[in-house]
Amino acid sequence: MGKRSIVLFVALGLAAVSAFAVWQYLAGVDDRARADIQEVEVYRATEFIEMGTEGEIAAPLIVPKTALLEAVVFEGSRILCTGAVVRDSSTDRTVCDNNPRDLTALLEGSVAAGPISAGQLITADMFVSPAELNTVSLSEAIPANKVAISFRPDDDAVSGGFIRPGDRINILASAEVQLNQFLDVIKDPELRALILGPGDPGTTTPTTSLPPGFGGVAEPVDPLTALAETFPSSIQFTQTVLQDIEVLAVGPDNTLQGLGTGLTPQTGSIIVLNVTPEQAEKIEFARNYTTVALSLLPKDLPYTQFEARGVVVDDLFDLLDRIQEQLEQFGETLGG
Repeated sequence: MGKRSIVLFVALGLAAVSAFAVWQYLAGVDDRARADIQEVEVYRATEFIEMGTEGEIAAPLIVPKTALLEAVVFEGSRILCTGAVVRDSSTDRTVCDNNPRDLTALLEGSVAAGPISAGQLITADMFVSPAELNTVSLSEAIPANKVAISFRPDDDAVSGGFIRPGDRINILASAEVQLNQFLDVIKDPELRALILGPGDPGTTTPTTSLPPGFGGVAEPVDPLTALAETFPSSIQFTQTVLQDIEVLAVGPDNTLQGLGTGLTPQTGSIIVLNVTPEQAEKIEFARNYTTVALSLLPKDLPYTQFEARGVVVDDLFDLLDRIQEQLEQFGETLGG
């Protein structure tokens, strides 16, 4: 073997010894570092757990894991901790004695108090009894001097079922208005005089002029009676009765704990509105005696209320124009 080969083998040997020494040193440093880090056994969620999930259903989604002692064990900690990770006989097994530890007892007969993200540490506050979860009252969403009133509008009258808690709406009422009694009063001069007084313009009754060839005395004509005869006995009427009203709840979906129904139509649900006591009276009357519809207003845009005069049949058809033509013809007849 030549000198070069001997030198090469010596160099390789020295390199191997140096590498082993470095590895042994680093391993010692790692062991010393691990000795200074103490871990404890905890529980983490492996998947997302929805609010209201029953504990028995959530149990398979919660598994034992480890975490740093200082991140889990501190005064007032509610993180479940079963004990220290045992590395040697010097490990303090009592570090978690002040933490809650019984996962089975926590999950039994309970539900998730809120959404739990994947990887989140499990605490004793994350699961509560169903009664505790439902202690939130909708009355907490009602401001001072307001009340909540509910009703169930027809499915085709709630903007397609797309009204959600927090939205603002207008309320429209439609009804058949009876004019019979009012017209009867107008046609009776004596009743009219009692209501309108002796100065009633209808008490002056000019006589009609008979067409040529007819004899006799012309019958007196009461202009208000003649006018009343031209009106129908009832009319269909629609009016916006309340504007810019806040929706508190639609069925179980509400402003305090929304269900996140998004653009899923919610038909057949009870609507709860945030109104003044006076507005509540109008809504109750409309619910009992009219057909109610709700129109949805733009979100996060200013709304300008308008003077709602209502809509009658003539706003869709020309009935009143025809009545006006008849009145003009009647006037021409009276004028001869």
